[in-house]
Amino acid sequence: MRSAVILVSVAVACLAACTSGGQGGGSAADDSLSLPPSGLTGSDKLPAPQTFRGVLSFDAVEGGCVVLETPDGRRYEMSFPDGWEVDRDGGRVRGPNGEDVPAGATLEVTGSIATDRSSICQIGPILVATRVVVTTP
Repeated sequence: MRSAVILVSVAVACLAACTSGGQGGGSAADDSLSLPPSGLTGSDKLPAPQTFRGVLSFDAVEGGCVVLETPDGRRYEMSFPDGWEVDRDGGRVRGPNGEDVPAGATLEVTGSIATDRSSICQIGPILVATRVVVTTP
């Protein structure tokens, strides 16, 4: 019984630490756990930004993954900047101005490849976008 109490205490302490601010935590006022875009975790150390062009698509892996596929066939898992919303079920993304961006749209994305993050999608490197421009709807 004593080991069960200790285990529960450790779990509560871990949960409190995870939700007490910082990159993955909510505020004391809302007690919610917020994750970075796409639910990814990792440090803020990213390589220099590059520009990528490709077509937006969705992969049904693990409940839906957002993909940018470049003309040479490379696939990147997209992590959108703040202000963008992803509708994995509907197969579209909503831009910061409320515009819907459907699968098949061509994008120009400025961002960095995250080498220190992992994902359940396993569809390609994670592209952490800092700027997204829709070039064709």
